Amino acid sequence: MSVTEFAGVTKDKDRGVTSNGGLYEFWTEDSAHIYLHDTDFRRLTYQPGRPPALELEFVYDPQWAPPELSKTPVVVFRFENVRLVEWREDQGGHDCVTSHRDAPPGQVELFDWNGADLFTLYTFTLCLTFRASYAEVAVRPE
Repeated sequence: MSVTEFAGVTKDKDRGVTSNGGLYEFWTEDSAHIYLHDTDFRRLTYQPGRPPALELEFVYDPQWAPPELSKTPVVVFRFENVRLVEWREDQGGHDCVTSHRDAPPGQVELFDWNGADLFTLYTFTLCLTFRASYAEVAVRPE
């Protein structure tokens, strides 16, 4: 069984990415506290190159960004050697977003890692399952 290698995340076992804690809360190598519950999912980019890559972008609302991330409120996950397992759009979610301006298109229901190489992301409009051997987390300005 292959285990995803993480970069940009602390190696401290109590503050890093774990299969128990998942991807919702962890610290970066530079000790920035990432708490994805306070972010919105904003963008997905899939590049079917060599290696296939997937980028997921989350952004903090200014009022919820931790002080150490106030100037870099965008959290980017870059996955490499990606194999898509499932990519399903939720038409009901899209219809709701289209007809209701206050509907939360970037709301994340689930972002999970199985402790090996399988990741699952469920948002208001998307169900995505994929495998990746490498993941890098970075923060950047808006």
